[in-house]
Amino acid sequence: MRAKRHEFKAYAGMLLVGCLWLLASLLGCQLGESNPSLETVPCPAAQLQVQVSRLSSAPAKSASEAATLYVGLGTWLYAVDSSSGLPRWCRLLRWKSTPLHALSGFEPIARVGQALYANTSDGYLLALKAQNGEIRWQAEMKLIAFSGESWMMPAVDETLRQVYRVALRRVEALDMNSGQGRWSYAFPGNDGIYLMPVVGEGMVYVASESGVTEHGEEAEVVGLDARTGRLRWQLGMSENHSLDSQPRAMLLGNGVLCLDSEGKIMGVRASDGRLLWQVSRSQWQDWDLDYQPLALGQGRLYIAEKAKQAGKIRVSALQLTDGREGWSVELTGGFERVTAPLQGVLDGKMLYLVDGQGWVAALDGQNGQVLWQKQLESRRNGGGIPSRLVVGESNVYVFMALPGEEEHFALHALAKENGQEEWNVALPLPVGQGWPIPVLAS
Repeated sequence: MRAKRHEFKAYAGMLLVGCLWLLASLLGCQLGESNPSLETVPCPAAQLQVQVSRLSSAPAKSASEAATLYVGLGTWLYAVDSSSGLPRWCRLLRWKSTPLHALSGFEPIARVGQALYANTSDGYLLALKAQNGEIRWQAEMKLIAFSGESWMMPAVDETLRQVYRVALRRVEALDMNSGQGRWSYAFPGNDGIYLMPVVGEGMVYVASESGVTEHGEEAEVVGLDARTGRLRWQLGMSENHSLDSQPRAMLLGNGVLCLDSEGKIMGVRASDGRLLWQVSRSQWQDWDLDYQPLALGQGRLYIAEKAKQAGKIRVSALQLTDGREGWSVELTGGFERVTAPLQGVLDGKMLYLVDGQGWVAALDGQNGQVLWQKQLESRRNGGGIPSRLVVGESNVYVFMALPGEEEHFALHALAKENGQEEWNVALPLPVGQGWPIPVLAS
């Protein structure tokens, strides 16, 4: 029996029960299902027979000491030993009974304690057991169609032990353990949510397509109290809004929420929604070329843009206080924001990057100094799609997928200090249809 959360008072009469159930579903009020329609089953034994190529003499840690990496592509999910590259288990996502449609599978995954939280391309939020990949509960998800949504991380609040799902114009806080609803907030009108929520500072930040606030103005971002869902602030931007200016990314850190809105990046004070600064694409060096935010921290927002010279990218750091550029540097590389975005992660003061050509770089985030840049061995003959980077105690990990070539679904481990490739493992994943989304989490 699916657990339900209703906004409506109970009506007398059994005749209305079915109508209310349908209405609640249409409004996006369906909560976590304790009896999910999806399941994961063990992969065929052949999927665990992998060949690890060790490229250095560094000794591997014991299995008990090594962390676990979660590697996915399509409906397949591996748990891999972070020291040796060997699989610990493999699971296949499928329908429990009659298939409703062909499954596309996993999108980015977040691990919290002994649970994994995964978005799927099929419109579900899944909670899985980290020790074996079994599904604990599922909830339906529905963002307004956006070409970049497949790369968004699940919104998880470790402090309050809740995870957030989106249902068109509504965001809902679910209990991490049970998937049961705690509160929900809906944008007025018919416009819906465009990005996955961002969590932090005791709040939840949500970007709408072009919603209308209770005061009648256009709002693209709201700040909600994470405990109650109460509206704390809303940012109306009707004077700057245009039909083709939709939110593309949100990043949070150091008390500042940065919103990328197609050619314009804004810094907003996270506590009250006050606009601190705004940078127009026309102010940048190569304003007519594509760009994407990478990471936020250390008082800076890191951005990559395509340089005018072919085969080059420009990475820059904007100061969170005023949006001014602190430093910039050109690197070998390239990216396609929708199909093969550049991936970046900040670890302490270090900024790590990887692109679709297999170029991995380590930069000092404070001054832009390039400490090393290496190209993955298996990527020298063609482009691919990189996963998000995972930074461990001594290694940086990346999973690369090359559509149409099974042998190029490879997980790589590189030394943090110099970029030397420690090992790589080619996973025997079946080549699916469509554009693959490589998944990597720790």
